[in-house]
Amino acid sequence: MELRSRHRLQLRRAAMTAALGALLVPATAGAATKKTPTIRKVAPKTMNVGDTMTLTGNYFRRGKGKNSVLFKRDRGKQLFVKANVSTAKRLTVVIPKKLEKYMAIKNGQPAPTRFRLRVLSTRLGKAFTSVKLSPTIGPEKPKTGAGPGPAAPDGDCDGDGVLNGVDGDDDNDGLPDTLELQLKLDSCSADTDGDGVADGYEYASAVDLNNDDYRNPSISLPYPGKRAYPNPLDSTDANTDYDGDGLTMAQEYALWKYTIANGADASLQNLTYSDGLQFSIYRRDANGRRVPNLPAAGYTKHLAFLTAVAANGYSTVTLPDDPGNTYALLDFDRDHAVSPQEDQYLDWHGTGWNGTADGHLSDDERDEDGDGLSNWAEDNGWLTSDWWKGRYDRETAFRITYVGTSATDPDSDGDGLVDGADDQDHDNYPNVVEQDRYQITWATHGFDVPAASPPNSTPAYGRVNPFNPCLPYIYSRTCPTFIPFKGAWAPFDGPPYDPGGSDPNYLVLR
Repeated sequence: MELRSRHRLQLRRAAMTAALGALLVPATAGAATKKTPTIRKVAPKTMNVGDTMTLTGNYFRRGKGKNSVLFKRDRGKQLFVKANVSTAKRLTVVIPKKLEKYMAIKNGQPAPTRFRLRVLSTRLGKAFTSVKLSPTIGPEKPKTGAGPGPAAPDGDCDGDGVLNGVDGDDDNDGLPDTLELQLKLDSCSADTDGDGVADGYEYASAVDLNNDDYRNPSISLPYPGKRAYPNPLDSTDANTDYDGDGLTMAQEYALWKYTIANGADASLQNLTYSDGLQFSIYRRDANGRRVPNLPAAGYTKHLAFLTAVAANGYSTVTLPDDPGNTYALLDFDRDHAVSPQEDQYLDWHGTGWNGTADGHLSDDERDEDGDGLSNWAEDNGWLTSDWWKGRYDRETAFRITYVGTSATDPDSDGDGLVDGADDQDHDNYPNVVEQDRYQITWATHGFDVPAASPPNSTPAYGRVNPFNPCLPYIYSRTCPTFIPFKGAWAPFDGPPYDPGGSDPNYLVLR
C-alpha cells in the first residue's frame, strides 16, 4: 500500500511539473506557427500537369496535406491544391489535371500559362509571387506510348487523316520524321520537351542563331546540337531570350503563331519571328549576309493604328492638365507638330549606344497587333506594371494594380478601342501618351537628353505612368480625392528620387 501511495504521489508530481512547464512555454513558440507563409523559390520554373513542384520558403506547416497552394493566372480564377509532405521551409505539390481548366486557351486548347502562387498554412500568404518567381505551367504532355522514336505506322499522331506510315511529318511540327529521329525528338509529339514551344520552331530558331554572318561567304551552319541555343530537348528554356531583343522564346513563338493565324506562311524556312534573330524580317546583301528589311517609314501596322484611332475619334485629344488646347495623339512634346521622330516612335532600338534610330524595326520594336504599342512594351516593358515598379523603385505604386495589355490582341479589354488609344488607369491620358517618360523629350530633341537649349527638357506633364491615375496630373478623373497619411502613392509619397529632391530629371526622364 505504501509503495502504491508513493507511486501515485510521483505521478501527481510529474503531472504538475508538466502542467507548469506548459504554462511557462514562451508565447512566441505558438505564435511561430501562425506567421504568414512566404515563398522564396519555385522549382522548376517551367512544368506540366502531372509534374511535381517544389516551393522553398518559411512558416509552412509540417506534415502531409497540412498546406495548400493557391494558383492564379492574371485575369483568371484561382484554384487551391493540397500539398504533399511539407517541412517548415519546403513543400511539394503535384500539378493536378484540374489546373488545365484555369489555363489560357489558344486555338481551343489549354496553353502554357504563368501562374502566381500563395501558400495557405494556418494563414494565407500576404501576396502572390512576382512575375519573376511565378512558374509557367502547361497542359499534360500527350502520351505517345514508346516515348521518342518512330510512331506506330497505323496511327495518326497529328489527326490530319493521314496515317503515320505515309505521313512524312507525323506530329505536324514542321520537321520531317527522319530529322526528328536523328535529333532524338519525339516524332509523335510536336513539343517533345513540353515547354509550350513546338520542336520545329525551336530548331529553326537555333539554325538562325547559329548563322555566322561574319563568315565569307555567309551561310547557315548546321544545327549546333549543344547549348546554349533554342533547344527542343530543354524543358526550361521557353522563357529565355536567346537573340537579345528583349522578347523570350515563348513570346516570339506566340507572335509567330499570331502572324500565321493572320495569313503568314507557316514555313520554318523564314520565321516571321525567330528567337535567333533580332531582325527576323531581313534580306540578303551582295555577300549573302542578313540585313534588316522592315523600314519604320510606312510600316503597315503603324498605318493601321492611325486608321483605327481616326475611326474612333482619337486622332486629336484634349488632355486633362491642358483643357484649352487640342493635340495630335502622337504630339508627345506638345509643340503642335508631329515630328518625324514622333510619327515613327517605334524605331527606338538604334544601332549604337547613343540609340540613334536605324530606320528599320527589330522584333521588339514591331507592333504585330497594330494597336500602337510595340511588342516589347506590351510583353515586358512600359505596358506592364512590373516595369514601372522596377525602374522607379522609390516611387510608390498606386493602390490598384491595373492589368497590362497583350502583344497579340489589339483590344486587350474588348471595349472596341485599340490598346494604344485606350487608357489602363482611366485618367484620360491614352496609353500611347503615357507609355514612356523619355519620349516626351526624345521626340523633338533626339536621344541626347537633356538637349542644349530646349524650352523645357523636364516638363511636369512628362511624369507619366499608365498604371497611376495621379501621374502626370493629380486632378485627373480617377486620382483619389482623399490621400492616406501613410502609404501614399506617387506623387504624394515625398520628394523626387534623390534625398534632397533636387533632381527633376528623375521625374521625367527614363
